[in-house]
Amino acid sequence: MKRRKFLRNSIALSAAPLVLNQVPVKAMASANWNFLNCLDMQERVLVIVNLKGGNDGLNTIIPIDQYSTYAGYRPSTRVLDTGINGYIPLDNTLDVADQIGLHPNLTPFKSLYDAGKLNIIQGVSYPDTNLSHFRSTDIWLTGSDGSTVIDTGWIGRFLDHIYPGSAGNPGGKMPDPLGIQLGDAKPSLGFHTENEHSVEINLTGQDPSGFYSLIQGIGGAPITNIPTPSQYGEELEYIMNIEQSVNVYAERISNVFNTGINSSTVYPNYNLANQLKTVARLIQGGSKTKIFMVNLFGFDTHASQVSHTDTTNPNLGSHGPLMTHMSSSMKAFQDDIEALGIDHKIMTVVFSEFGRKVQENASYGTDHGTLAPMFVMGSSVEPGVLGTNVDLSNLASNFQLQGLQHDYRQVFTTLLQDWIGAGETALAAAQFDPYQTQKLNLISSSNIVDPGCYFDNVLPVELAEFTAEAIRSNQVLLEWETHAEINSSHFEIERSKDGINFETIDKVFAAGNSTTVLYYNYTDHEPLRDLSYYRLKEVDLDEKVQYSDIRSVKILLDNLGIEDRKIYPNPAVHNFYVAITTGDDVSYSLNLEIIDLNGRKVFEQLLNIHSGFNKFDIPVNHLAAGQYVVSLNTTYKGDYVHSSSPLIIGNP
Repeated sequence: MKRRKFLRNSIALSAAPLVLNQVPVKAMASANWNFLNCLDMQERVLVIVNLKGGNDGLNTIIPIDQYSTYAGYRPSTRVLDTGINGYIPLDNTLDVADQIGLHPNLTPFKSLYDAGKLNIIQGVSYPDTNLSHFRSTDIWLTGSDGSTVIDTGWIGRFLDHIYPGSAGNPGGKMPDPLGIQLGDAKPSLGFHTENEHSVEINLTGQDPSGFYSLIQGIGGAPITNIPTPSQYGEELEYIMNIEQSVNVYAERISNVFNTGINSSTVYPNYNLANQLKTVARLIQGGSKTKIFMVNLFGFDTHASQVSHTDTTNPNLGSHGPLMTHMSSSMKAFQDDIEALGIDHKIMTVVFSEFGRKVQENASYGTDHGTLAPMFVMGSSVEPGVLGTNVDLSNLASNFQLQGLQHDYRQVFTTLLQDWIGAGETALAAAQFDPYQTQKLNLISSSNIVDPGCYFDNVLPVELAEFTAEAIRSNQVLLEWETHAEINSSHFEIERSKDGINFETIDKVFAAGNSTTVLYYNYTDHEPLRDLSYYRLKEVDLDEKVQYSDIRSVKILLDNLGIEDRKIYPNPAVHNFYVAITTGDDVSYSLNLEIIDLNGRKVFEQLLNIHSGFNKFDIPVNHLAAGQYVVSLNTTYKGDYVHSSSPLIIGNP
């Protein structure tokens, strides 16, 4: 299946979750069929919080057993040990060498720790820390050891491996972007890959609820005559494919966001809080995006880390407010996802590209340093403190911390395998496989992914894609591809009128054994009227069976040759557009009617349809705000055919 064909097919898929009798049906939309018994693992998400600028780890978690040494190096920028502005003792049951005090503005972190939802990892970095913001950030995002340059991101490599061919190809296996970034308009190197360049969508500064309308306003009618074969034609087709995939992603993101909700949890009015609030709503709305990255700037605290007029007040200066911003935003996020009942799906990890020097500078700040803590938050985390306090009596030259306790790749390897389900080959793709034997105790034992649910442990048939599309003459085209087959016998095509009770309508023989991509198709010449549900039943030679996702196809306007139809934006304020794409040799008229909820026709317009792309501007500024139905109907070949769609005008 060519990329262009797949993108066109994916538009016909339903963006909303399948609901039967108002009960959501869990579709098996994984990269491989091995998730049949691992659906809970399949739904898991990793949220990465990037503290940009180099967070001062020594003022974030204070080594209580070495407080006098710490205060001696930081007479102005230290956190007090007593009073209302003193540090918060974390856990007096820890060994003396592990006793830490939290920055006084980290009360939300103390609450999370006491509730068993926070793990603090001491002394994190990599060998020979680089003190350049740009280089060190690149190292963390590419999975480098600091001595080698890697051009791709570990997140992108991992996602590209577990969802091969899905980046830029929104479809049934992964209808959502593999990754989403918020809070930074610049693309993240962490999502960069060799083939697709970037596997994430950046929502920074966008309104997810209207993302599709925004993207639609940028594009135009598709080009129907692409000059081939030629390099120009290939490049033009590639650009069109990119535009199409972005359109599909945008529509999906808008739909998911509009479907989702947040709980009554009150988020603080901070940028990071707004990012996390969006993430929670997308996940609650059904997003299958596997990795989200959110960003908080401002941690390069060379000057005015504390106020020179009152060094004892943690709410003055630059670092204290950042502690409040970070911890209160994350606590609200955790409270929200718990209230929504989705906290079992989500783990959050916090990192910064490096720490700060032990000795303060003359500007009431601290300079670039080496080691820093990481934080992992979630209902399924193994709570506690990993490692011991950094040793302030054993400094490297220029007052730098030394004694690396945890390599950052150990943290991400643990999260990828024990939380997401990365097997050996997936970790190798991320270039983290050497750390599989150095994992950390970050996930509670009852929530660690069973090796049988790893992405690598594929069943005999690895189904990559399965699409269903209505085509001319009341036919439905089913297409699917496999990336590997072992002892496969055949595929049974199953159809249903309700999405529950299926019957076999035909059989397609499989290859048996294959390690290459294979393409299959089947045409249903007698689909059920209105709505048909389809799934594949894969049967192995040993008679074991696996089932695919369910696909639904609605025959909207019989025999009219319509390949694609959209009504946007919805809600509409002043006007909306009707975009209809048809096949060749088409010419007829459609009657458009807008009907209110009392069944009264309040607007009517004739649409003259021709071959290819048709777009009509429908004014509605004369209509009262409320809910309506848009009906398209005509008499064609002696039959009355029609379709209808809901429309909201204004903000009823």
